Amino acid sequence: MTLTTAEIPSSPVDAPPAKRWPAVLGYGLMLLALPIGFALGGEASAFASTGLMYIPCVLLALLAYLGQGNDGAKILAVLWWLGLVGLAAFGVASATLLASGTIDLEAMGSGNGMGGVDFGVMGGVLGISALGLLLGVVSLLPPVRRGISRWLPLDPGSFVHGMALALVISLSLTLLAPLLVTGLPPLLSDSFMQMLEDSGGLDEQSNLLATVYVLVWTLPLAVFAVGYGVQRDFAGSLRRLGFVRPTLPQVGLGVAVAVVLVFAVHYLDLGIGLVWEAMGWPRTDGEAFGKLIAFAFTPLGAIVLSISAGLGEELGVRGVLQPRLGIFFSNLLFASLHALQYGWDGVLVVFLLGAVFGVLRNRTNTTTSAIAHGLYDFLLVMMAIYGIGE
Repeated sequence: MTLTTAEIPSSPVDAPPAKRWPAVLGYGLMLLALPIGFALGGEASAFASTGLMYIPCVLLALLAYLGQGNDGAKILAVLWWLGLVGLAAFGVASATLLASGTIDLEAMGSGNGMGGVDFGVMGGVLGISALGLLLGVVSLLPPVRRGISRWLPLDPGSFVHGMALALVISLSLTLLAPLLVTGLPPLLSDSFMQMLEDSGGLDEQSNLLATVYVLVWTLPLAVFAVGYGVQRDFAGSLRRLGFVRPTLPQVGLGVAVAVVLVFAVHYLDLGIGLVWEAMGWPRTDGEAFGKLIAFAFTPLGAIVLSISAGLGEELGVRGVLQPRLGIFFSNLLFASLHALQYGWDGVLVVFLLGAVFGVLRNRTNTTTSAIAHGLYDFLLVMMAIYGIGE
């Protein structure tokens, strides 16, 4: 059966799963993957390292669901959220300082203190992150949730929905902080690119495998994030995600949207370029970005990237978040997740693309939006490989 967003009620109605042991086994396997992976080393260690970014989010979702009927779990969920965003803010601030060339990691490692650190940049990034946390706390207040629920399909009485909103607001501002403070994406800076080259971080095979690892970790995260094992069984979780078998017309619609977007975004990018040039605003460094995703410029790389981005990002954003937070807030996080590698021009394009995928998800399902998203990325990469449309 094809499920649309309109058929998903604002308040969960799925009965708790009759058997919880598959979910418990899933949680256990994810946790065991970390020590086993690090012990084995090599690619197993790289896979486990990727999991370190995802398992804390799974635990946050679990605590949020348990917090619906347990005050202790509710407090732990809030503290866990604060810790996660705090770590994210520290990481983003460090990347921004490294990108600006104001931090010497070797000097700090040798005990020479914080010499050269631009405390204005650090303060700006951390300050914006703190503002995000404050707004997240405010969004948890019952009167605020009741007001927001007039425009969003969230249940104002649901602690899970409140935590989702708080996480999206706080994490979005944290990820946008470098652009707000410096106007430049840290991952494309000369110093950051040089560090990647020196450390082998631009190795094509390693990046290709890392992209696969991200997808492998994203899939269980999405399932657990909608309450698998706590509030829904596996089939109910897939229905809640909108990850269902599409009809043939929906597949055709996804393909058509992808093809249209390839041409539309080309002209949109030209228009944005004219505006940015007239205003004197810096544009995304295309050469540096090309180096960052050079691993994808093969047919195999294009396939891996398109599946990972199309399926992984759509399940996380349009599957988990959009049915409860609407298109704007879920798409805000979607765009901010790209803010470390794009300038404001690129972030704007990503936001507009996400809005299209969001409307498509509303009208059909997440599977259809994943087809459109993945095929769009695949066509762009293949066109770049063969020099089409240069």
